[in-house]
Amino acid sequence: MALISGRALRWALLAAAVPTVWACNARPLAAPEPRLDDSTYDIYQQSINRRLDVVFMIDDSSSMTPLQNKLTASFPAFMHVLEGIPGGLPDVHIGVVSSSMGAGRNPDVAQCPTGGDRGVFQSRPVGATCAAGSLNAGQRYISNVGGVANYTGDIADVFGCIAALGDAGCGFEHQFASVLRALGADGQPPPLENSGFLRDDAALAIILITNEDDCSAPPDSALFDSSSQLVSDPLGPLQSYRCNEFGHLCGGRPPPRTPAGPTDLSGTCVSAEDGRLLRVADVVASLKKLKPGNPNKVLVAAITGPPDPYVVDVAAPELADPHPWPFVEHSCTTKEPDGSVTYGDPSVRIRQWVSAFGQNGVFESICGDTFQRALTDIASGIAVDIHPPCVRGQVLDTTGAPWTGTTTPDCAIIDHGSNDQNVAVDSALPACAPGQEEGPTACWYLTTSALCTTGPLVNINRPGGPPIHDLDSTVSCSVEP
Repeated sequence: MALISGRALRWALLAAAVPTVWACNARPLAAPEPRLDDSTYDIYQQSINRRLDVVFMIDDSSSMTPLQNKLTASFPAFMHVLEGIPGGLPDVHIGVVSSSMGAGRNPDVAQCPTGGDRGVFQSRPVGATCAAGSLNAGQRYISNVGGVANYTGDIADVFGCIAALGDAGCGFEHQFASVLRALGADGQPPPLENSGFLRDDAALAIILITNEDDCSAPPDSALFDSSSQLVSDPLGPLQSYRCNEFGHLCGGRPPPRTPAGPTDLSGTCVSAEDGRLLRVADVVASLKKLKPGNPNKVLVAAITGPPDPYVVDVAAPELADPHPWPFVEHSCTTKEPDGSVTYGDPSVRIRQWVSAFGQNGVFESICGDTFQRALTDIASGIAVDIHPPCVRGQVLDTTGAPWTGTTTPDCAIIDHGSNDQNVAVDSALPACAPGQEEGPTACWYLTTSALCTTGPLVNINRPGGPPIHDLDSTVSCSVEP
């Protein structure tokens, strides 16, 4: 019998055609024992929560305009997946934030005013108008709840309008800090402009679109001191390499400031969790705390530069400096139709952040002709978490014959939850007796449904609601080979 514990199989079964999807991790479970060799084994939330909050963090530093255009052109593929969920588009909030959060305590860095955009949701394009669709007056984020929209036109057009943030933002990108600030996950309430966006009972998806690694530092950081300008100065030149030198450890040491030549550090680099930049572990913990009791409702993704190759080299200095200046070579490039080149730099910290969410994280390269596949993969992962509980395959009854709807299906369902003391509580749920599907006793039954194309729908009768908190149910059914 091939059984896989946890939620991983649930996601794989419901989205088998998707090469990269999110999954949720659950406590170790004892698998039910269906009577035949071929079986399904899935875990479902007890109610289908169709509320979804999505934050897009879009890098607005130099070189990002063509990548923003690529995002806008590919975004309809993202919405196509969400709109194709049984029941149609879920109740969505979609907010857009920039990567600009200033440069620590230094107010003199060009394009990096103190505090930057403060994590406030962006609502209009930079230097343009929204002809095809726009948010209604006074709105800061996209909302479509119960079919009631706060915008005119098509939702993809509205997003495309907002996503055009331009490339005049701070060159020291604070991707993590901007998301934390936008959601009030940094210890302070979110900006007033973002009020009402984050809903307690909604799944939360955070998607980063950036071609450089995170360089989030505390608001009072001195890391971006502009008095340090030369290689011999304490912090080195005021350029992006400062984020590598003080944000990464490669083989246990910072990337060299004075390499003798091209130095390949591929496969050796991790985030330097010493506090000069925000610790990746702290960022992960802060985001998971937004969903107390159910951190699996936080889903993350990034379209950015691969962490490898990671090669440090030197180039001519931009100031009068006797030493050449260090830089990290791009980890990927794309030649655009107009002959220009877009790129991604090694995103070591962002990759570590995505990996910390396990199967609830998706990492995609920013290099390529289109973001369509990447956004489809990301949306498909979200869609699985909102999909109704459908068994996959031809279910068999207790005699080994195909279940017809009038016989007893060969299935077992076990509830998994926690009590008021947060102690795990597991219990078997009985099948409903014929005619008792809406009776006074908790039980389960299967029905055919237009919502399910892979097999029957799992129905749970719970008079009075679930008896324990954070309730999931393991569903195991014998199916035809």
